[in-house]
Amino acid sequence: MSSATDFIPLARAAAIVHERLFPEHPGKDAKTLDVIALALSTLMPLYQRDMESGALHELGEAELAAGRFTRGATTLEFPNRPPLRYLVVQRQQLDRAARALMSDALTAARVSLTLRQSPRNASRP
Repeated sequence: MSSATDFIPLARAAAIVHERLFPEHPGKDAKTLDVIALALSTLMPLYQRDMESGALHELGEAELAAGRFTRGATTLEFPNRPPLRYLVVQRQQLDRAARALMSDALTAARVSLTLRQSPRNASRP
């Protein structure tokens, strides 16, 4: 059984991943954290904590697909129902998810660098 300390807020998880992906950019834009939260939601389960009982409810794919992360990954908002807050992830799964995102980011950066360094066929007048 997991204890409350086995989980961290989604916003904190997104900030940790941001630090790993962009160590040269200490400032964390809320929209960037929202996008990181979206990426994390594809790699690991997300939960909503009931602040009264402490119970955790795992968010389903349909629930995640219907909402959008806002306010620096602190809220999952929906067009026609109340938003979800108190979103958490399992601490032990975060490192694996962060490594997966970093791997994808490194691949994208390599492709981008390769494209910029390739010779251009434009002729100069």
